[in-house]
Amino acid sequence: MAIQLQEFAKQVLFGTTMEEKLSFPREEIVDTDRGDAIKTPRKLARPSHLVLREEGVKASHPSVAKLVDERERGRLLHFFGNHELLATELMALALLKFPDAPASFRRGLLETLKDEQIHTRLYMHRMKQCGVEFGELPLSDYFWRSVSSMEDPLDYVTRLSLTFEQANLDYSREYAKVFESVGDGATSGILDKIYRDEIDHVGFGLKWFRRWKAEGKTDWEAYRERLVFPLSPARAKGDVFNKEGRAEVGFAADFISDLEIFSQSRGRTPSVLWFNPDAERYAAQGTSEGFGKKISAVQEDFAFLPAFVARQGDVLIMRERPSAEFLRSLQAHGFRLPEILPSGGDSGELGLAPDLDRKVGDLRPWAWTPDSVSFLGNVFESVTRPPSVESLWNDGVRNLYSKTWSADWGRRLAEDGYSEDWLAPAEVYGRPARSLEELLALREELAGLGYAAIVCKAPFGTAANGIRCLMTGEELAGSTRAWLERIWEEQGEALVEPWLDRVFDFSVQFEKRGAEFKTVGFTRLVNNGRGQFRGVVTNAFCRGLGEDLIRFIMRRVNRRPRLYHFYEDIVESRLGESLSQTSFCGPLGVDAFVYRDPAGALRLKPIVEINPRFTMGRIGHELGERNAASSCGFFQIVTRSQVRKGGAKSFAEYVDALVAKHPVCLTKEAKPRIISGSFPLSDPAVAKQFLALYHVRETLADLPMVGS
Repeated sequence: MAIQLQEFAKQVLFGTTMEEKLSFPREEIVDTDRGDAIKTPRKLARPSHLVLREEGVKASHPSVAKLVDERERGRLLHFFGNHELLATELMALALLKFPDAPASFRRGLLETLKDEQIHTRLYMHRMKQCGVEFGELPLSDYFWRSVSSMEDPLDYVTRLSLTFEQANLDYSREYAKVFESVGDGATSGILDKIYRDEIDHVGFGLKWFRRWKAEGKTDWEAYRERLVFPLSPARAKGDVFNKEGRAEVGFAADFISDLEIFSQSRGRTPSVLWFNPDAERYAAQGTSEGFGKKISAVQEDFAFLPAFVARQGDVLIMRERPSAEFLRSLQAHGFRLPEILPSGGDSGELGLAPDLDRKVGDLRPWAWTPDSVSFLGNVFESVTRPPSVESLWNDGVRNLYSKTWSADWGRRLAEDGYSEDWLAPAEVYGRPARSLEELLALREELAGLGYAAIVCKAPFGTAANGIRCLMTGEELAGSTRAWLERIWEEQGEALVEPWLDRVFDFSVQFEKRGAEFKTVGFTRLVNNGRGQFRGVVTNAFCRGLGEDLIRFIMRRVNRRPRLYHFYEDIVESRLGESLSQTSFCGPLGVDAFVYRDPAGALRLKPIVEINPRFTMGRIGHELGERNAASSCGFFQIVTRSQVRKGGAKSFAEYVDALVAKHPVCLTKEAKPRIISGSFPLSDPAVAKQFLALYHVRETLADLPMVGS
């Protein structure tokens, strides 16, 4: 006697015992009486001990080390078993929701359902052998919520076959290896079987997806358009990407490549990042006048750099996506990629931030200045707690960008009693000159104190274009005089301070979130002879320094090196108090250096500039977190002219030779770290004037610290 397919599907979906859920009829199953389509039930019928948690359950997979414990293996199998049972139930639901689907599709769905029943039984049996009963741990309803609202068969294959089952091409294969490594061949064998079945299941879905997708669309375009947030291609892969399995399924090479580098938050409300390095220029004028003009070469070439301060799932807005080859290389080196959203706009223009189709946690441009307020203004409402323009940009925040404010703050620190013999005296902090006469008077005054050379700084300006030096006996004329005249006209004053014999440059990274202001880390800077940025040394703050300099930095105060103590206990609290008088929130970097005074003694100038934004030092700090424990690194910026002087015709050619000479070597960990190697941090295929590189070596002497 035959049984109708619809009746069998109802048994699986609405059954309240595991026997009903998992038994497959011995009788012939026919599909001659399909009946009417049903609606998704509001609550999934299950045995009482297997009821799903509607509030969701966050999965926490045990580490490989813990899987040597049999019960920990059982807990992981419990999680897998719930997914297999849910797949069984969702396939039954698809049969009942779509009675008019093609007969061959429904027959293939039935065969897949049968496999899922077998998988569930295998997991149940094995987890029991490990001491875990199915249902003794909480069960998540996420899988059900994500797929059960499917509206047609194309929705089914997109969400279940091409998303969750495709992800299992990674998980089942990788965990088979993990279980084998801890000596559990029985579980490894189960996962091997499931992996082979998943190849067929995903292939079944891909066949029908291609038949039903919109004409004229590639598989990738149609797949992305069909998924509804919060589902995204990020859910279609695991931590270890399995290219071979996907090729065996029949996915095209470009689909596999696009999926491999795709990133999007899997639930956490992401931060949105954007690179705006011309912040000081906009801060100087105080408005976004001129917004929409051609972007600078620095902004275009380094638009990807915020990716290295992003958390997994964050969003990075760029005018154009980097090449797939560049993104894959970073993945291969252990970096997590952010989701990249193109901003649009004509070539070389800023355009506007793209509209966001979901809530985000916060907005984190490189700097909050009028350009970022304008660029991101249209997405303020997407933020969980939308900011106001007034809180992001006002006179108080603008003052923080002024080097005059930094100098005044540093001088007050010295005058308030923090002028011990190892700290710089108040006289070395810049003072404003509003005319040539005032500048010359300050120069003469400083010469009387033993400082024959001076530095002139624009209150608003970067190290590359905001500083001019007048060395001993040098005439104030020519381009320097013209630059000063322009600064006086545009900004009203220039800052004058003594030129100091710098012996060690560094920066301190801070972060302000709400009322909390804390130290993030210390980074060693490499500058050229005129104090202009050349790079950041990572994981080697004092390595290779002279003994007298190490003693100066590391002398103990309250059981800590006094330099760390000074910033973490004194600067942090005082600067945090100053910032509390403004609405400023976000990253902040303090540049500083150790110098030799006119008498030859070492001193610390703790405040050179206070930068209320992300800095290259912060990028270097984050990169250092990727180094192997004993390795050090160098974050370097090179120019097109430097590359050509080295004999390369292009950035791409330069990088190819560099990577061939210094291939990346990683530690053998779940989250590998970099032992050695060199690689680009910005895309050499599209770079025009500048390129960011990262070098990691096991010894400091092997780093190419140009300009050090």
